[in-house]
Amino acid sequence: MSLCKLIRVSSGAGQQEIVLSDVTTIGRQPTNTLQIVDRLVSKEHAVISRRAGTTFFLLTDLDSRNGTFCNERMVESSIALRHGDEVRIGSTTWRFAQDEQDTARGQVGETYSEPVPLEEPASASIHATMQIDFAHDFQRVDFILDDRMLRADYEKLRLAHVLSQDLNAASNIDEVLDRLLKRIFEWLPVDRGVVLFVDTKVPGEPADKLIQVALQLRPGAGLSAEDKDIKVPRSILRHVITKREAVLSTDARLDARFGNAASVVLQGIRSSMTVPLLTTDRLLGVLHVDSLISSGLFAEKDLSVLASVSRQASISIDNVLLQRRVLEEAALRSSLSRMLSPNLVDRIVAGDLAIEKGGAQRRVTVMFADIRGFTSLTERLAPVDMVALMNEYFERVSNIIFAHDGTLDKYIGDAVMALWGAPLGTDDDEIQAVRAGMEMQEAITAFNKEREETGDEPIGVGIGIATATVIAGYVGSSRTMSYTVFGRGVNLASRLCSAAKSGDVMISPTTFQAIDRFVVAEQLDEIKLKGMAEPVRPYRVLQLR
Repeated sequence: MSLCKLIRVSSGAGQQEIVLSDVTTIGRQPTNTLQIVDRLVSKEHAVISRRAGTTFFLLTDLDSRNGTFCNERMVESSIALRHGDEVRIGSTTWRFAQDEQDTARGQVGETYSEPVPLEEPASASIHATMQIDFAHDFQRVDFILDDRMLRADYEKLRLAHVLSQDLNAASNIDEVLDRLLKRIFEWLPVDRGVVLFVDTKVPGEPADKLIQVALQLRPGAGLSAEDKDIKVPRSILRHVITKREAVLSTDARLDARFGNAASVVLQGIRSSMTVPLLTTDRLLGVLHVDSLISSGLFAEKDLSVLASVSRQASISIDNVLLQRRVLEEAALRSSLSRMLSPNLVDRIVAGDLAIEKGGAQRRVTVMFADIRGFTSLTERLAPVDMVALMNEYFERVSNIIFAHDGTLDKYIGDAVMALWGAPLGTDDDEIQAVRAGMEMQEAITAFNKEREETGDEPIGVGIGIATATVIAGYVGSSRTMSYTVFGRGVNLASRLCSAAKSGDVMISPTTFQAIDRFVVAEQLDEIKLKGMAEPVRPYRVLQLR
């Protein structure tokens, strides 16, 4: 008696051989001689039997749902097998091997309509349960001979198309994820679905740190509260994250890639698919779906569609994130542009500079500038003229502050408060502040000439500058906050401004010591400033070197 066998030849898996007996039943149920855990395989799919009185074997399809194929031709009823024939059942391909002396006894393509006995012989105790590594993706339409398979493929692609439309219409990430999981549950018989995002908010954490952002369970599946705690095996997550590849398992309990993970055993995961959420330049997260009830639920086509859907979802998520970043950047730019120069705003928005949040001690140079005789001036000018004057004055001095990379802290009546060294500092904060002060006095002189030509009253401005270590940070209420500084240096600059005459730029001794090689200045007599315990000998800047 010759020895005949089926040799598994599907790509991507180790070789498996099944020795054929007189009757070898094939199907998804474990009672078959050869059990194939594949959703495309019927419970009782096909049978290979030795034809009575002959030495060759017949392959018979048992009215399976997705058909049985021999050399890519659908088996209508029964067909004689010859050495080297390839048999495809579900998503797995086998090669029929037979001793050479028996190969000539059957003709290729010969079909039979006689019934085949289904009694299970004693040799049927030889049982093979296989782990599928599906190799077949969507075929060209002219290659598909089964209308049922064509309809199933169409439905998958239709749902993928509907999902793409859903995702394009989503306006936020929660909506994207909700629609994504909803459509997946319509399409696949999954029990659980979870989306994990890469946690980019935890500095120092590894790149595979993931947080759960969306979860869905199938209603009526009898899942308990413990089932909501989905623990995707770390080996699978590590593979998906590092290789950026999708992972399919038709029976997680037997899948060596899970490494007998306790999470698989405890949760009872049978079938699962895990795919990366990828954009063109980075990994957003991971999408995982599984079943706790059935093995072999998913095929390679399902994984292909799910991977395609995940790419669409990734694009939608990335678009939402981009829109959010644009809005946040616009809000940040609008907020910062009120107090920082455009150059510093661009660097902060680009991420080249970082603003420290919270209180901190900083060495800061503070400037105060205000109009001399402002109260009497308001009494002499009409309100509309006064507002026009202040707007023009603030516009000119603010532009100069920004031109020298200063921070506009606030307007206080007719006074302007500016900072150098907070929230961002450089090595030349003191000289930048003094240069800005001198340029502001020149701008006021030019402004007064314009006013005199139109018959308007000129104005005088005194400027005080002091350098000291102060407390800097964001302060305010829960509704509105602003960045400012506190400390002796702030009070000193304010007092120097009050003591300065019209056209003067008065600086503290600390400021002068930092810039003495850059300026020509005269030291003034010791003055007692309000609120200061010790008298101060300030300097009046005469010119820049």
